[in-house]
Amino acid sequence: MKLGIIRRFLPSTSYSILNADGDDLDEKSDPEYSVVQVNGHIDDQTTTDVQILDPDNNNSETTREICCKSCGPLDCIDHRLRHLFAAWGRIVARHPWPILLLPILVTIGLSVGFRYVTMETNQEKIYTPQNGKAKTERKIVDDLFSSVSWEDHATPARLTELGRYIQIIFTTDDDQNVLISALLDKASDVHQMVLDHITISGNVSYRYENLCIKWHDSCLANTVLTLYEDNEDYFTDNNISYPYSFLPDGNVGFLGAELGDVELWMEDEIETQFSPVKSAKTFRLLYYLKSEGEFDEINSKFESFVIKRVRKMSADWEDVNVVTFTSRTPDDEVKAATYEMIVLFPIAAALLLIFTVGSCMTKDPVRSKPWLAIAALVSTLLAMLSALGVMFFVGVPFVDMVVAMPFIIIGRGLDDAFIMLAAWRQTDTNLPVERRMSLTLADSVMSITATTVTDTLAFTVGSISSFVSVRTFCVYTGLAVVFDYIYQITFFAACMVFSGRREAAGRHCFTMKRIQKPYAIVAKQDEVTDFVSKMDKQPDNTTKSYGQEDHAFMTFFRNYFGPFILNPCMKVIVVFIYLGYIGVAIWGCSMVEQGLTEQDLVRQGSEASKFLDLKYKYFKTYEPAVSLVIKTEQNYWEAETQEIIERTLSKLEEDKHFHDSSMTISWLHEYKRFLELVGISNITKDLFMSILREQFLLIPAFEPFQLDIVFDETNTSIKSSRYFVLGKDLFTSDDEKAMMLKARQVAKDCEFPAIAYSPAFIYFDQFVAVIPTTVQNMVIAIGSILCVSFLLIPSATCCVCVTISVVSILVGVIGYMTFWNVNLHSVSLLTLILSVGFSVDYTIHITSAYVSARGRRRDRVIRALYSVGMPIIQGSLSTMFAIFICAFSSHYGIRVFFKSLTLVNLFGIAHGLVFLPVILSVLGPSQ
Repeated sequence: MKLGIIRRFLPSTSYSILNADGDDLDEKSDPEYSVVQVNGHIDDQTTTDVQILDPDNNNSETTREICCKSCGPLDCIDHRLRHLFAAWGRIVARHPWPILLLPILVTIGLSVGFRYVTMETNQEKIYTPQNGKAKTERKIVDDLFSSVSWEDHATPARLTELGRYIQIIFTTDDDQNVLISALLDKASDVHQMVLDHITISGNVSYRYENLCIKWHDSCLANTVLTLYEDNEDYFTDNNISYPYSFLPDGNVGFLGAELGDVELWMEDEIETQFSPVKSAKTFRLLYYLKSEGEFDEINSKFESFVIKRVRKMSADWEDVNVVTFTSRTPDDEVKAATYEMIVLFPIAAALLLIFTVGSCMTKDPVRSKPWLAIAALVSTLLAMLSALGVMFFVGVPFVDMVVAMPFIIIGRGLDDAFIMLAAWRQTDTNLPVERRMSLTLADSVMSITATTVTDTLAFTVGSISSFVSVRTFCVYTGLAVVFDYIYQITFFAACMVFSGRREAAGRHCFTMKRIQKPYAIVAKQDEVTDFVSKMDKQPDNTTKSYGQEDHAFMTFFRNYFGPFILNPCMKVIVVFIYLGYIGVAIWGCSMVEQGLTEQDLVRQGSEASKFLDLKYKYFKTYEPAVSLVIKTEQNYWEAETQEIIERTLSKLEEDKHFHDSSMTISWLHEYKRFLELVGISNITKDLFMSILREQFLLIPAFEPFQLDIVFDETNTSIKSSRYFVLGKDLFTSDDEKAMMLKARQVAKDCEFPAIAYSPAFIYFDQFVAVIPTTVQNMVIAIGSILCVSFLLIPSATCCVCVTISVVSILVGVIGYMTFWNVNLHSVSLLTLILSVGFSVDYTIHITSAYVSARGRRRDRVIRALYSVGMPIIQGSLSTMFAIFICAFSSHYGIRVFFKSLTLVNLFGIAHGLVFLPVILSVLGPSQ
């Protein structure tokens, strides 16, 4: 007589019985067997013992594995998968070596892809919406003003993208005035170093004047140093003004981008464009470099050499702090953060190894499974290497957020391994290894398959995101999840076979020496008969199976934890705890902030971080410049047209996020003043165009307006034009978003076809895109999970419970992230997609175990906790150990991973082991 495992089936007049080898024993098709006893009522929930009689020798076999031929729509997939994996388990047990070696050989073959690895470090591509409106508008502006050679004849406000640049900020230790000779002399030395010959590679040297963006064949000047170097007493004589100041040659220079935290002499008077300066706490040097063609690579190296020299020069300076930032700094920060996480990964792996091995140890040296713990880690590593190899081979660039993928996959892979080990522990130790392996895979298939399918669906949804960082991470991680699933049922399953053989032989888990008699393969008839009689008298969930190896935590969940939380008083307490949890979560969701700031994209505590802190503190009063572009030909000589443009600009100038008209750059406004000065009125089109081209635009002070007007081929009409307003006091992401939306709304309301554009809008677009993208991804992911749950879980009630639990966990993660200073942006969106997968893991495990159990609701809940409570805890802890090291990362995005996954683990455990069991004990499908 042999004992099998519990199976459920739907009412059916035609059913089949599988023997220990999985062969169909249907009495109608196989006359050698006949059913002589059925212990229990056959219905949709009861697990039934079936006794089969062999008429030739009157020997009976007892099997409890039953598969319906005519099953319901929800049960059919469940039964077929269990039957399929039971057969696969027997194959693995019979041929473990080929199945063990195949994943290793596949991984070695796919590792060839590492030869083709490419890394994307451009933060504009990675962290901004790929289909962002600003990117489309930038192309429009570039096309409209394509006749302008930006880098040979340009000003900073008119650049459609930042290109290459160097910025250096000077401060003092005690925030004293920087407009003193001691500091300005040092700044002059740095400036002179930049202007000198710099050898970049080999014997080739360059001067800044050959690499810079120019206006009238001269590099764009730093106004403060121009004033200081011309006359060192200029500052002490109170001749410098802010934000504009007259230069020695009579022209006007703009100091709003160079001085920060400026104190004026006339504090009690109205501030003007030329207010006398008393002091300033920060001073910035700006250098704009060419980025077209070969200059891009040359100036990238130029930036690197300049920064190295600045650091060397300032190393011994006392009381003066110098921080630098270049166009390549964000890329360098991405690389540095990536290498940092690669270094941290071995530490995380070591912690996981210790935890996993420890969790697989028991007092019994034979039934302890340390080598299976190592095999589980190796299996996940093989999955990661295979996924990376495929992605590199097909040319998917590696982005910085993918460095978090190994930490995620290890935690998730170990979760599947723990589920399989829990199923193994619940099999009869007296059965052959082949039979135990068959039952193990049949028992665990629904949990690991459901979580794999739902996780893969979640990542598939994320792979269509407009954010490259989210899309790339999801593609890499989704493929790794698939490989992990395949390697779990091949490589790890084969390792379980070898471990099972060792156990059956009674060998020590480390020394491999036989320390006890091998476990019996066939139990004595009277022992089995006694056990079966006991099974008739006691509920399955409270009785230990014959020869079953229980773990202390498994019995804890069965004997103590389950009865405790199902106590009526505890149920009421759990309900109030949940209401408090969800109430605080909703409150947090109402306060969520949006946006990924520049500081979030660099390492915490780095020089780049210090620079950006100073920039946002002192230099956000006069930036960015926003252009209002009139896209079509208009009658600019007509008063009505002029009035429409002036009225449109006034709407921006009156908004709190923009400076008034004194800071607006408008060729039309200046041209009207010019015509008034020369006494011309009631102008005709020909005269308007003639004076504009032949007189006004040739005056040196008005020459920059040549970059704002596009004439037609005959120079008799204006095809398009633009005007600039200046942003004001944009210290927060909310300010930046509000400013951009206001500019776009004004452009939309303009009576002429117009757009509002600034290079900064490329990054501000994330504030607009992140909420719709998040909602879209979450709705699709949750809908997909609901559909998959209906297919894989044969209970509509449980499917709804799973979906509601996932939504509840996501609301909690979003809400409580707010209290942990995490905004809603592309990185947190990515972690929310991960949260969907992890949420499903916890809830599907418990519901799958619930529907597989028999008896009353309370008995089934306790049985479910007994079956998967321990692997849920193990999986959660393994994930926490995997991501724990991320808490020490200097990269903001990696720390967001730690925070989000910590929350989803805590809330997932609470839902999987407390909230959901209580709900199932009340609303779950009954016997």
